[in-house]
Amino acid sequence: MSYTRHMARSVFAVALCVLLATPAGAITVAPLTFTELVHASALVLYVRVSDVRGQWTEDRQGIESVVTADVLSVFKGSPGATVTLTLPGGQVGRYRNVLPGAPSLSTGDLAVVFLTARGPRLPITTGLTQGVYRVTVDARTGVVVAPPILDGAGDGNSRIVRGDPQRKPMGLAAFEAAVKTAGEATR
Repeated sequence: MSYTRHMARSVFAVALCVLLATPAGAITVAPLTFTELVHASALVLYVRVSDVRGQWTEDRQGIESVVTADVLSVFKGSPGATVTLTLPGGQVGRYRNVLPGAPSLSTGDLAVVFLTARGPRLPITTGLTQGVYRVTVDARTGVVVAPPILDGAGDGNSRIVRGDPQRKPMGLAAFEAAVKTAGEATR
């Protein structure tokens, strides 16, 4: 065996060992009940996204999206006229970071967001995707709020079932009433 081939195999073997010895990271998010989601959130807002920009995280190990949104209605908390939050993942130049289970928002999106603030950082969505309820405006039905697919029963054994009545979209006023009822249930 030639010296070059032997060195190439040795380098490959060492690289494989290093790769296998490196711990893999994972994100696990426990499903929250709607009441838990409301209770864990400092703010619950109906918003229209006005700007999304990607930026490197402070440690430059990943990318996060900074989302600025106009507040259209407040269901819980007391924000200003606009709110700025961060979402994991995003794009900076030619680099894109996608995290499974993390929500993404685009300019112009309408959503009800459940936000948690931790320290001096910008707020984040409570429970990642669980904290973003998409809103659609339909001429026939009006403003409709749809729960995220990952909305679980909170028992750890939840299944997503087609036609589940708990995943039924509801009008904005009914959704606001549900948030207020859940907020009162946690007191």
